[in-house]
Amino acid sequence: MALIRPCADLRNNYNEISRICHETKKPIYITKNGYNDLVVLSDEVYENLQKEIKKAEDKRIEKLVDKYLSKHYSTFEQFKKDIFNQIDKAISEIDEGKGIPMEKIVAEMEEKYNLDS
Repeated sequence: MALIRPCADLRNNYNEISRICHETKKPIYITKNGYNDLVVLSDEVYENLQKEIKKAEDKRIEKLVDKYLSKHYSTFEQFKKDIFNQIDKAISEIDEGKGIPMEKIVAEMEEKYNLDS
């Protein structure tokens, strides 16, 4: 059963709410004016959820990569050969002035994937 507390309890009974979160390892739903407003978790539970999400994302990415590779390449050697050919082609295009500057490629990837430099 969900634990629901009014927002005044955060101010008046913080220690109790903290204790309940740590002991039960469940979220407490905080209401404001009768409506759900916040969810409070212990740090331990939050960190575990983050790890589970990361594992699920990693597993999903791994499946997508496996699916792509198995669809396009019969062996890892074939994949390596294709990658090296594409790198060589890109380097040649850059040397000939036809390619996209690496700084622009990296900037586009950082923007697209929200990567930190």
